[in-house]
Amino acid sequence: MPVYKYRDMQSVEVKMDGVKSASKAVVIGKREGWADYVLRVFRLEPGGYTPRHRHAWEHINHVIRGRGKLRLGDQIFELGEKDFALVPANTEHQFENPFDTPFEFICIVPEKGEY
Repeated sequence: MPVYKYRDMQSVEVKMDGVKSASKAVVIGKREGWADYVLRVFRLEPGGYTPRHRHAWEHINHVIRGRGKLRLGDQIFELGEKDFALVPANTEHQFENPFDTPFEFICIVPEKGEY
């Protein structure tokens, strides 16, 4: 389907070591006809975070709502609504939400990064 309504998004809790109060929806990927990439939407509740990790592929992020922080190596960047970020391949990174409202962002990765 070429159009995916935000209201129809099906999020699931992210359950893995190093994660707190995070959910993810896979919105567009191979099933929808985009064979090489996957567009996901992450939501971090206040106090939530993703694991501090690195991998062999880059990803592109776009903030939908709220504010959060992105750790890239030794640097920390604050992100807000409508901001963009590129996480380079093999760079340690982590998203955090130290604020009091949900932090929601799009994350696009190569298909291999989803599985």
